[in-house]
Amino acid sequence: MQFEHPDLQIVAATRHPENLPASYHGEIRVGDLRDPDYLDRVLTGIDVICHAAGWTNYGYDEHASRKNYLEPAIDLINHAREWRISRFVNLSSIAVTHHSQRMNDHAPGTPRRGCAMFNCMIAVEDYLKTQAHGQMSIINLRCGIYSGHDLHLGLLPLLLQRPALPLISGRYGFLPLTDGRDIGQAFARAALLPDMSGYLSLNITGQETPQQTTVMQFMKQELHRDISQQIALPALIALPAHKIIGMANYRKKMPLTTCAITASLANPEIQNIQARQLLGYQPVIRWQSSIEDFTAEYVRRNKVSGLFVEEKEFTI
Repeated sequence: MQFEHPDLQIVAATRHPENLPASYHGEIRVGDLRDPDYLDRVLTGIDVICHAAGWTNYGYDEHASRKNYLEPAIDLINHAREWRISRFVNLSSIAVTHHSQRMNDHAPGTPRRGCAMFNCMIAVEDYLKTQAHGQMSIINLRCGIYSGHDLHLGLLPLLLQRPALPLISGRYGFLPLTDGRDIGQAFARAALLPDMSGYLSLNITGQETPQQTTVMQFMKQELHRDISQQIALPALIALPAHKIIGMANYRKKMPLTTCAITASLANPEIQNIQARQLLGYQPVIRWQSSIEDFTAEYVRRNKVSGLFVEEKEFTI
């Protein structure tokens, strides 16, 4: 999408301006969402917030998730109302709902014991619903599994580092990959959607939803690894197996699986029907191309540590 508009001015809010794309030449406001003074500085003159502060932590640490994601997000929402922001676009995940309900864009989130990251995302969604009245309209984007450039954290590296972890086959054995550029398109369309009030939740995924085994085979080929077939089990068997594995690995620093990893894996084939109808959202990046970009980045960074760390970057 093109952003050429006489009344449109983009402001990037970030802790690390060096991570912004080289093509970005707009205003930058550097700071941390956990700083109350920064919240007032960053919202001066702003009409629309694109809250893309993700929290990538697939571990069990509820305190870290609350401190580094939930509390700053709630503070941002409250400041947005004080500053009379007209539109709040929130980044969430399709994994906040039960896997049998993920085709439903408005299905309520399902809190799960041990899923600290997703439970905090659900809390943010629930709080946003209470704020969707008066001047501020809210669009919640439940995105799929991140892939593409500069996305070296997340589920895909965890799967590559866990070849013994059973995958899921059958109707819940899909990976709803979403390229970062398509997520950006969804944010732009949501921010500029006219004549919208209240609260709207939309699924945002890629052009198609490939099977987990297909994606893993493709990634291994790109990385020139052993392409022997990783075990895949129907959800009725795989999900209890993951739970047992998780219980056995609970106290390990890098467990084989966690509640959040399992919740991210169990997916039906998801489409973007409502996002297409209401936003005009049309994903343009093929999942194969997105995986190629991801694997190139993965090789370049080659980071194994830090996948369960407590601190991650926050942006607006």
